[in-house]
Amino acid sequence: MIGLDIVEALLGAPPGYPPWRVADLAQRAEILPTWLSSVVARGLPLTPEALEYLERAQRRVDALHAIGEELSAVHPVKVVKGKKIADLMPPGLLRNSGDADIVTRDEETLWRCVADLRQNHGAVPQGVNVLRTSDTLDVAVALKWAAEEPFLDKPLGADIGTCAYCGDLAGVEIRAEAVADDDLGSVFAVAEERFQRKFSRKDMLDFVVLADRLDHRLGEYLVDTLLDLAHYLSLAPELRALIHKTGQRWELPAVWLDIEDALEPLATEERAARKSGKRDVPELLYGYPLDTDAAGKSRPRRSAPACCCATR
Repeated sequence: MIGLDIVEALLGAPPGYPPWRVADLAQRAEILPTWLSSVVARGLPLTPEALEYLERAQRRVDALHAIGEELSAVHPVKVVKGKKIADLMPPGLLRNSGDADIVTRDEETLWRCVADLRQNHGAVPQGVNVLRTSDTLDVAVALKWAAEEPFLDKPLGADIGTCAYCGDLAGVEIRAEAVADDDLGSVFAVAEERFQRKFSRKDMLDFVVLADRLDHRLGEYLVDTLLDLAHYLSLAPELRALIHKTGQRWELPAVWLDIEDALEPLATEERAARKSGKRDVPELLYGYPLDTDAAGKSRPRRSAPACCCATR
């Protein structure tokens, strides 16, 4: 069973560690609101300032979840991770969030979503990426707007893209379609984060609750289902690394150790395929910041895709 001690376990805080030191670990790991929520859920006191910070973080998360609901109500889009994982957390534990991640059916829908966020929330496009292969073209737009406390908190954001999994621009192709099953899709969305950065404590927390959920839901079918999807989505190395790293800090259901072992030959095969040069890997045609000043000095630049798989 996943308890409220999951946060300290993932942070590596020893038993009896002073709260101020755990808070420092959580701040460095960028999951301070999550740890503070676990403190409150256990009936322990917070300072008024910390409680105010936590309540503001909760409102931020609620606002981002509302963005996904708002866009889903009027457009054919799929929300990735976000509230779907938040609902799996132990009672009282806040899943902190930096932005909303949206996959659209086509480019026309993407620009309608961008227009809605600009009109309704004052969102400002931060960058546009166009990913082109020999026969496809995908677009991703990153937007930001002011937080409730604009001088202390990071802006709210939304990453909207026409592809669910954007790859690494090197050896992994675009996989545009989102996995229909939300829990399975979320596992691989977390694994895909490795193309952007090292796995974070938040990624590991997401994985712990998803691993537990899928173990209960799929039972004996879980291993074959995960292996098939890992092969199809070209994510065997990343999923195996996620399982291994998380398992070093938290005892996962036993089946995940079997999955980690079974992924090894698939991961070896995948790494070889990435080096073969035979895949239709997307070219980053544009990756540039947008500016309202037509005379500005911003110049086009190549950058990593700001798509829904680049979540925080």
